[in-house]
Amino acid sequence: MRHEQPSWSYQLEDGREACFLFTTKQHGDLSSDQNLELLNSRQRQIVDEKWSYLTQVHGSSALQVLKTGQHQGTQGDALYTDKSDAPISIQVADCAPIALISPAGGIGLIHAGWKGLIRGVVDITVEAMAGIDTKPTIAVLGPCIHPDFYEFGEEQMKKICEIFGEDIRAKTREGSLALNLPKMVEIALIKNNITELVRFDKCTSNSEEFWSYRVRNDEKRQAVIGWIKPKETSFD
Repeated sequence: MRHEQPSWSYQLEDGREACFLFTTKQHGDLSSDQNLELLNSRQRQIVDEKWSYLTQVHGSSALQVLKTGQHQGTQGDALYTDKSDAPISIQVADCAPIALISPAGGIGLIHAGWKGLIRGVVDITVEAMAGIDTKPTIAVLGPCIHPDFYEFGEEQMKKICEIFGEDIRAKTREGSLALNLPKMVEIALIKNNITELVRFDKCTSNSEEFWSYRVRNDEKRQAVIGWIKPKETSFD
C-alpha cells in the first residue's frame, strides 16, 4: 500500500507497524461533507487505499473497522482496528485528534472536542479496544486549539471542571477565561491509565499550516490517518 511518510510510527509486538500521519493545508480539504469523488482522490494521494472516516457529531460513539473502507460517512467520533492496511481517519479544525496505540496489535483514532470529552469518548474508545484484546497504553496528540485562542464562558467552564478539575482553566492572550483542551485530553488519558503521551499538538489557531474554525471560521478540515503496516516478509 503506497503512502506518504508517517508523522510517527510504532513497532507492534507482532512485528507490524502502527503508522500515523497528521495532515496540513497542503494536503487539501479532507472534510467529509464535500464531493465524495474529490475527497476520495485527495485521500488516495496521501494513503492509497479506501479510508474509513466518519460524519462526526461531538459524541462518544466508537466504531470498529473490520475491513478496508468500512464506515465511510457513518456517524461517530472514534474508530479503532486491529487489521492491517485498513486506514482509519478523523477530521479536525481545532478539536483534538488523539491516536491510541496498543502494543498488542491495535490502533484507534478519536475526534475529541470538549463535548465529546465530557461525554466520555476517550473512556468508551479505550474500553472498546480492550474488548478486542488491544487495550491502548500509548497516545499521540495532534494539532488542536490552545488556550491562547480558546475563550470560554464561566457557566460552561464550571460544568467541565466538575468532571476534569480546575487545571483545565487558563487565560487567553488577552487575559480572558480560556479552556485548556490539551490538558483535558491529558486528564482523560491518565484516567484510563495511558501515561505515555507523544505530542504533535501545535496550535491550529496560531498557525497558517492548519484550518481553524474557532478563529478563522474555516469550514475545511485537516485529518489524522492511522494504519497498521503488515510485517515485512523475509525471504532469507
